[in-house]
Amino acid sequence: MRINLEPIGIIKKSGKCSEILIYSDFDHLVRSMMSKLGKSENAEHDVLIVHKSQESDDLHQVQITKTNLIDRVGNILRVGKIDATDDSVIDVRLDIKDSLTKDI
Repeated sequence: MRINLEPIGIIKKSGKCSEILIYSDFDHLVRSMMSKLGKSENAEHDVLIVHKSQESDDLHQVQITKTNLIDRVGNILRVGKIDATDDSVIDVRLDIKDSLTKDI
C-alpha cells in the first residue's frame, strides 16, 4: 500500500551536523515543540525525525532517525548528523520516552 504524505521540510548536511529546514507553512510545529522544552532550550534533547527512506529498493517509504537537537534558528533545526541528504521530512518529534521514565 502506498500513502502520499506531504513533507514539512527537508534535510541538508552542514559539516558535522545536519540541518532541517522546516517550511514556513509548518513553522507552528517548531514553535510548539520548542515551547514544550521551556527554559531548557540550550540543553541538548533527543528528537525523532520521520523522513523519506533513502533505499529505493526498500518496501518502507519512511525511516525514523533518532538524533539530538543542537539548536534552532528560526525555522532551521540543527541536529546531530543524519544519514540523509535532501530527504523530505515528514515529522519531527521530541523523544520524551527517557524523560517520562526518569519521573517514575
